[in-house]
Amino acid sequence: MVLALSDEGADVVEPYVDEMGITVRVGAGSQAGGAFKIKGYPSSAVVNAEGKVIWQGHPSSLSKGTVEEALKGAKPRNTNVLAFTPQTAAEGRVAAHLKSVEQGKLGKTHAALAALASDAKATDGEKAAAAALSAEIEGHVGALLSQGERFVKSRDMLKAVLIYETVAKEFGAAQPGADAKSKLDAIKADEKLSKELAAAEAFEKTKDSAAKLKGAKARDKWAEFAQKYKGTRAGERATALSRPPKN
Repeated sequence: MVLALSDEGADVVEPYVDEMGITVRVGAGSQAGGAFKIKGYPSSAVVNAEGKVIWQGHPSSLSKGTVEEALKGAKPRNTNVLAFTPQTAAEGRVAAHLKSVEQGKLGKTHAALAALASDAKATDGEKAAAAALSAEIEGHVGALLSQGERFVKSRDMLKAVLIYETVAKEFGAAQPGADAKSKLDAIKADEKLSKELAAAEAFEKTKDSAAKLKGAKARDKWAEFAQKYKGTRAGERATALSRPPKN
């Protein structure tokens, strides 16, 4: 995974990312410069599968061999927001559910664990492990829903909706699913938030069409978008894209 970091705020980083067409993940407001002892910019670091920094320097001097060395032993990344690695120790029948948690299959797993915890034939160890793993699942989903709320506050609607829709679909009528659906309904019922969501969705579509244009034509398209969705986060991003590049 490639991750770009900047110590500047999102208000500076986001317009730049849009303007330059950067497609890798970018983090704003990072404090990693001190930890990596950055002395000049641009600066890169390569971290291997064990989390160790194996190379650091100017990106132009990074070799293909160094990257290949860092990738040895790396596992494919699961992009499912529900997936996580549980800390609960395997105990009896609970062990069979650990893989499902790592794959993000939390809804059925949570229900199965609840049944196991109340099974008269289950050992005390299985019941304790089932309760512990259930608590981990609930904590993970709770953290996701809280993250969704933060995305809503920052008007990052697509990320918020992705979390809520994923949890709602996975858990259905169960409490986590009901909570997520309630948050989705609240967004749709709120005039300001629903406008933010519509603008965010339109922004993604406009990016595709604007990418086919060049220069003034692309800026005119963004200016039109900014006027239509004035007052939204997407509109603000479009305004930045509508400005001529600085010399």
